[in-house]
Amino acid sequence: MCTVSWLPTPGGYSLCCNRDERFTRAPALPPAVREQRGVAYIAPLDGDFGGSWLAVNSFGLTLSLLNRYRVEGYVAPAAPLSRGLLLLDLIVSPTAADTIATLQRTDLRQVQPFTLIIVAPDTAAHLARWDGERLVFSTTIAPGLLATSSAVSEPEVAESRIARFASLVPVTQEGLEALHRSHLPERGRLSICMHRTDAETQSYSRVSVTSRQVTLSHTGSSPCREVPLVALNIPRRTATIEPVR
Repeated sequence: MCTVSWLPTPGGYSLCCNRDERFTRAPALPPAVREQRGVAYIAPLDGDFGGSWLAVNSFGLTLSLLNRYRVEGYVAPAAPLSRGLLLLDLIVSPTAADTIATLQRTDLRQVQPFTLIIVAPDTAAHLARWDGERLVFSTTIAPGLLATSSAVSEPEVAESRIARFASLVPVTQEGLEALHRSHLPERGRLSICMHRTDAETQSYSRVSVTSRQVTLSHTGSSPCREVPLVALNIPRRTATIEPVR
């Protein structure tokens, strides 16, 4: 369960991510600079399966994964593969186009439904939605909310959160961060900073990509608690940039 928003900037972007989780899940490992196939990236790790819901690499590519719930007619496989491990397989891609091409070649039949957000500098944000049978792509160049999900009353929660982001005019970095901390319309299951008896927003991350640097700032706490963010940086590498579509 997550809420992800973004703000494109000249040569880069910023991206905010709330992670909502049940209290029964193992604590996540904090972000660290990691390397895979010669590509450096920054990511926290899930405490249960070792995957991740958010990662940014040295090319300035960010991937964020949200679970999809209550997909009509979907029957989960007996031994599903972790969605978070799929994200880590894809984070070595230098561009959004490479990520999409790799995802299209990947056998997803053992992976449960998800929405994967793919963001890179100077291009549209891409969303890949897998429902257990079909993989569908869409793009947006509009700043603001990219996706949100909830395991409880998902349509109602999504409608409420979409309305909060739609009311932010103009979209600014300060405004997005305030929404990620907010309890509108009230503190509970509908609020972007979510609190329930069984779950809550357990971390907040902010990705900042410029022409020179990639930064992931993170707190392993609900953003409403105003715990200072810890920032990790890596130099940005040059990648082939695809045009905005």
